[in-house]
Amino acid sequence: MAKFVGRERELRALARACGGEGGLAVVSGRRRVGKTALLDRFARDWEGPAVFLPGTRAPTPEALRRLEERIRAVLAPAPGDALDLGSLDTWDAALGYLLARARHEPVLLILDEFPYLCEADPSLPSTLQARWDHRDDARLSVVLAGSHVGLMEDLLSADAPLFGRADAHLRVAPFGWREAPDLVGGTDPDAWLEAVVTVGGMPRYLSLWDARHDALTNLVDLLDGPGAPLGDEGLVVQQELNPASAPARLLELVALGATTFGELRERSGLAPATTSGALDQLERLGLVDRQTPAGEDRWRTRRVRYQVRDPLLGLWLALVQPHREAFELGRGGDVLASGREVLVTRQREALAGVVRDWLASACAAEVGPWWDGGAQEVVDALALRGGAPVAAATGRWAAGVDAGAPARQVRDALAATRHGPPQEVHVVAREGTGVVTPDDLYRAGSPVG
Repeated sequence: MAKFVGRERELRALARACGGEGGLAVVSGRRRVGKTALLDRFARDWEGPAVFLPGTRAPTPEALRRLEERIRAVLAPAPGDALDLGSLDTWDAALGYLLARARHEPVLLILDEFPYLCEADPSLPSTLQARWDHRDDARLSVVLAGSHVGLMEDLLSADAPLFGRADAHLRVAPFGWREAPDLVGGTDPDAWLEAVVTVGGMPRYLSLWDARHDALTNLVDLLDGPGAPLGDEGLVVQQELNPASAPARLLELVALGATTFGELRERSGLAPATTSGALDQLERLGLVDRQTPAGEDRWRTRRVRYQVRDPLLGLWLALVQPHREAFELGRGGDVLASGREVLVTRQREALAGVVRDWLASACAAEVGPWWDGGAQEVVDALALRGGAPVAAATGRWAAGVDAGAPARQVRDALAATRHGPPQEVHVVAREGTGVVTPDDLYRAGSPVG
């Protein structure tokens, strides 16, 4: 399990939903995002019996046997109760038993990978609903967690048995760039930021990063050869999507460089409505970001661009998937070296996200990318306050950068717009003259007024 760091807000949200009087919380998030570590910490902090059933695809009788083992470990059977006299052979019996015990003290039940349990017993959500609606004064808290984000969303849809029952729906997101030091380790801000812009914010990815080596060396170690730690990572993500589906096809096309609705529709051959629906699904699953220019109405503007959210996934789809045999044979290093431009593009996109986040915090203003009517993005981050430009920034993941030229490019690009050029323009780079470096970012240094 990846090292547990941070997640204070998530722990507080779970504590609010699962208070002393009991509550129902739903936790969703992609695989590797750290849900199990979060739930394990929450269970350890729980003051009282906490029953944690790890994710299992076992048949219902086996899942219930494992659940019963965990109940017995934290709740000794009382004389004459169901566990003292026998076993819990149905979900209704198990939930009823926990509700009865929760009339005497607060009890926590965590069902990890809940969709697996529903796969084995489709009636489980209805059974839980019936028991939940008649829990009376039982102080039982239930946390349902799952990696299949779409199925977890369906649990709470208007026609689902648990609709309206959850006290909280917690969507666990990857870490941001600020948490990288705790996961990557070491003392080098440059290495921390290189890890983030190369593999993103998944805790497992960052914990596997070797801060002593550069990006290409790390990627070879992580992706190349039999048993590579992240060699099949794209397949893990794709499990949420039917490989032949429209969302799967569009995700691949975005990774390969199609960024506009028109490009995606044309290259996929899909109908406009199908394309739109598939892109909405990818955004909802946290696989694709829908970007619009700063200052424009997000839902009315026709200027929309799409980007794979996770840089490692984008790299995997663009380089590993088309060359699976080479990577399986341990020759993926050559593919990565020859495809270095793809890596540079992914790092550039990820750095732009870091720049926007940093500028938003520094300016306390609305920040977004900006581009003109063409396809070329020219400004990574434009900060607006009341519609007026406060500052702008651009990122260059390179050393030896002179801030003068890219700063002028940003000013020139904005000069002819309705926003006009801001007074402050910043250039974030690994090293250079007049630039904001990784060390500046991690020291929370900000030259913005």
